[in-house]
Amino acid sequence: MASYPLGGRDGTNDFSPFSGADRLTSVARDIVLLAAAAIAVIRMALLQRRVRALEEQTITDPLTGAFNRRHMHTTLTAAVERRRRSGDRASLLMLDIDRFKDINDALGHAEGDRVLKCLVALVGQRMRKVDALFRAGGEEFILLLSGTRFTDAVSVAEDLRRLVQDARFVSGRQVSISVGVVELGHQQSATEWIEEADAALYRAKRTGRNRVAGRYGEPSRFVDEPIAHTLRFPARIS
Repeated sequence: MASYPLGGRDGTNDFSPFSGADRLTSVARDIVLLAAAAIAVIRMALLQRRVRALEEQTITDPLTGAFNRRHMHTTLTAAVERRRRSGDRASLLMLDIDRFKDINDALGHAEGDRVLKCLVALVGQRMRKVDALFRAGGEEFILLLSGTRFTDAVSVAEDLRRLVQDARFVSGRQVSISVGVVELGHQQSATEWIEEADAALYRAKRTGRNRVAGRYGEPSRFVDEPIAHTLRFPARIS
């Protein structure tokens, strides 16, 4: 009886159903699939980055980088709801650059814009991650201090006032801010909260500027006495 050698043409025991060409085709197909998957991941990452950038544009003031007024109302409304549901405290600082029109008139709007950016940068150094800074309009800003009582908010306001006073925003000219401070009441709306902060700011302006004024509880109860300043922060900003 005739016998035949086992194995392939080269005498090896290779019983693979795929030829060498078939194996190369399979590897090439896998490489193409992997490359397509990698490209899809990259495209998704780029798309997500663009979406985040667009979202930031809708909630951010383009000049200063602070949050805009639209996002402010959304955020404050959420803080009001947390106060009502779980009693979470929060306070507002309404900041306004004193005699800002004089800066624009004397030095030009470009210099005025730079002062606004410097103020936002300085406040950003003092903020915590849970806080949020909004540009309410013009040279007026609102700083939301989450989980913060009135007395602590006044301390932060005084820190900021002194930092701005000692900073060198403009050569040969002192820049100062006035600050109104209000803690959120249990039954206040976001609009009422802002109005009360605005009233406190007006009082700081009316009593001489470069001051911190607050109103806590009853409308007639303001804080007039100097606030002890114990924290130290950088006094200069480029």
